[in-house]
Amino acid sequence: MAASVLGVVAPATVATASGSTTPTTTSTTSTTSSTPAPAPAPTAAQLAAKKKAADAKKRAAIAKKKAAEKKKRAAVAKKKRILKKKRAAIAKKKRILKKKRAAAARGKKIVRQASKYKGTPYVWGGTSPRGFDCSGYVQYVVKKSIKKKLPRVAGAQMKKGKSVSKGSKKKGDLIGFYSGSGYYHIAIYAGDGKVWHAPRPGKSVKKEKLWTSKYKVRRL
Repeated sequence: MAASVLGVVAPATVATASGSTTPTTTSTTSTTSSTPAPAPAPTAAQLAAKKKAADAKKRAAIAKKKAAEKKKRAAVAKKKRILKKKRAAIAKKKRILKKKRAAAARGKKIVRQASKYKGTPYVWGGTSPRGFDCSGYVQYVVKKSIKKKLPRVAGAQMKKGKSVSKGSKKKGDLIGFYSGSGYYHIAIYAGDGKVWHAPRPGKSVKKEKLWTSKYKVRRL
């Protein structure tokens, strides 16, 4: 066996089939571990750009949140406006209903009072239960029933209250009969197409069916 001197490996022999020996050499390979080079440190400009991008992203998120909150507030405000509008409509409806009920109650009072003077004789210029003409009767009944003072003559009485269509007339409405541009007679609507009135000399206060379509309606 070969000896090694000074770290050099002597050739070794390998026997062959013929009995001769063939020198062989053993090589030594030096292995070294490869470590990846460290990444270069980011520059100041790169750090500033990264910070700027992060800040921009943060600002965008804040802006988005504010926009969402603003949208939410707008939706709440809209809902409140709609609710307020609904409440106003309900309140208006209630006022109208209350007004209608009050008008109906006034009308019933007027008719009830008008019926009390059935049979009172017609007297030209009369304004009391001793005798009525048409406008004197209406004036007296209205004052006694709803404490409202009307003018003395039919034309002036038909300027009070508000105008109402014939189809919408209710109990207690004033019915003014006209010819041309003036009123010649006035009565109180009793319902069911009838009126309470003081007809003419020789007659007395009574409830009678409407006899003409030439009339206008006022509601007190």
